[in-house]
Amino acid sequence: MVNDPQAPASTICAKETSSKLPLTVYAITTVKGGAGKTEFAECLEATHTLSGHRTTLIDVDDGNRGLVRRVGTANVLKVEWSTSVLAAPHWVARHSADTDAMIFDLGAGIDSSDLPVMAFLETAWRMLADRGARIIICAVVSTNAPTSNFVERLERRFGALGEVVVVCNNQDGSEAYPAEIAALTQQKIHLARLQSGIQAVRLSRRERLSSVIRTPDTGHFMACALMAKRILEVANQAFFKSLPITQGLEELKRLAQEAPKQFHYAINRRSHATDEIIGQNAILAVAEIALRRRGLIDDDILAAAKNYRLQHDRYIELTRAAPK
Repeated sequence: MVNDPQAPASTICAKETSSKLPLTVYAITTVKGGAGKTEFAECLEATHTLSGHRTTLIDVDDGNRGLVRRVGTANVLKVEWSTSVLAAPHWVARHSADTDAMIFDLGAGIDSSDLPVMAFLETAWRMLADRGARIIICAVVSTNAPTSNFVERLERRFGALGEVVVVCNNQDGSEAYPAEIAALTQQKIHLARLQSGIQAVRLSRRERLSSVIRTPDTGHFMACALMAKRILEVANQAFFKSLPITQGLEELKRLAQEAPKQFHYAINRRSHATDEIIGQNAILAVAEIALRRRGLIDDDILAAAKNYRLQHDRYIELTRAAPK
């Protein structure tokens, strides 16, 4: 069965003023939960939508519904694990005509299952490919997730249907991926770590990520700029050069331009992700760099140390006053 809400098209597909483009279909999966597949699905949505393309999100994870919980029921299509292959023709006809990108967020490990929905998905993707769609299977690996033969398994099952790419999610900031990742020949996409305080800002609204970034809550303009910067870093990678999104990154660049370049302290709490505290955190980072600059004479060192102390005290004052 497919949960197919009778909502206006504008609530399911982000309507943008773009001409009809060849359809791009992303199927995002991982070997274990928590590796970041829903995060990457959101990055793709924001990249396409903010580039002026119509985008459809599809949640195929009965066990979690992480995408639904992030963006809200009205902004996503749900496909249940019990969905029959017989539903594929009608589903494709109904949902593929009015979109430029379809993003499927699959349940962890579902690719190796014999659930009915896998036959539905493979049939739907094959039908879309026959109509000229580009099918991209995204294998998400992270610094805390084993891979075993995950990517090779996807290549065997879906390689003839589309292309398999490896999404390296630097979840903890360590870039310590399993050793076998380096040996994989598939093209790689790198997803930078999003600090937990910024992530908390994003999760405070059940909307598409593109909407959150476009219309920041009061006091969280810089946090949204940091989200935009992360997405722009994804969109600028080599893999996406062959996709039409690279022709429309102006809005994303504009939204990302106010993002600070560095911080002194990690932003681990939502209360520390306000414009005032993020700004002071960035000022403190600049003060630290100035203090460490080589070749300073004694007077310069003293002045830099005083400024660092002043900025540090200001940062501590702001964070202590922030809600716990």
